[in-house]
Amino acid sequence: MYQNQIAKKGEILTETKKYVMSGKDKLIAAYILIGFLIQFFMLFFFCNWANLDIVMYLGFLCLAISAILILLSYILKKEGEMEEEKGFVTTKLVDTGIYGVVRHPIYLSLAYLFIGFALISQHPLSLFLGFTMVLLCYYYMIEEEKLTIEKFGEEYLHYMNKVPRSNLLLGIWRVFKR
Repeated sequence: MYQNQIAKKGEILTETKKYVMSGKDKLIAAYILIGFLIQFFMLFFFCNWANLDIVMYLGFLCLAISAILILLSYILKKEGEMEEEKGFVTTKLVDTGIYGVVRHPIYLSLAYLFIGFALISQHPLSLFLGFTMVLLCYYYMIEEEKLTIEKFGEEYLHYMNKVPRSNLLLGIWRVFKR
């Protein structure tokens, strides 16, 4: 599927290119930030707006899953041989721990956070923001994969066949099957 996107053998990136955000990326990032802030404040003013307790409890479950995913992602920070001054830029493909379950645990964590906020609030605006921000997280997953294929080549393509992009249940199932 992505085979034609990688460089010829020997041309795979050995050094990380500096990623420059496009205007579209800046707009999306601003939407996500503003949407997050609106959803966060709506939790206090519209908590359980539709009075559906079970939905609210599912929202808290989503927040717990989000917290677990983000913590597990940060625990593996050193395995990617990250350099402190470069933030989350890795020089080694990490395929263990949570990265052996899903390829994008940080984006998935954000998606669960947005879903959790929407389910706790239950307000139509929060539901709309949550839904659109989850779609934007998925968009970022796909965009990041293009860069990662360019960086790691065949190794990442093999990893893609082994580990699902964001399906947590399928990833857990595959781990238990191995």
